[in-house]
Amino acid sequence: MVGKMNVNWFIIGLIVTFFVNIPFGFWRAHAKRTGNRLEWALAVHLPVPLVVVLRHLAGLSWNSSGAPLILVFVLAYFLGQRTGGKLYQRAHESGLNPGRNVFVLWSGRGEGEAI
Repeated sequence: MVGKMNVNWFIIGLIVTFFVNIPFGFWRAHAKRTGNRLEWALAVHLPVPLVVVLRHLAGLSWNSSGAPLILVFVLAYFLGQRTGGKLYQRAHESGLNPGRNVFVLWSGRGEGEAI
């Protein structure tokens, strides 16, 4: 119900949803490129429970007043996934072999399976 919505959790939830999905989108792009369907499915679905918990903490429910705001969470989810996929694509096009781990881009190594 929107009347009981916690605005702080709503904003925090959107930010966390977006940033958590960047590495999963990166992983998803790698899995798609390598043809690994299990990895692709995991990269798409593993962050979903976190999004549901954040939505619950924000006080949103599936009624006529809460559903449009839930769609904003879905948008943040897909934008994070897309951003991660674009990072992978740019890394691959620039000649790097980033593997499935987006954090290798920030480690300074630029290649392989870091961490």
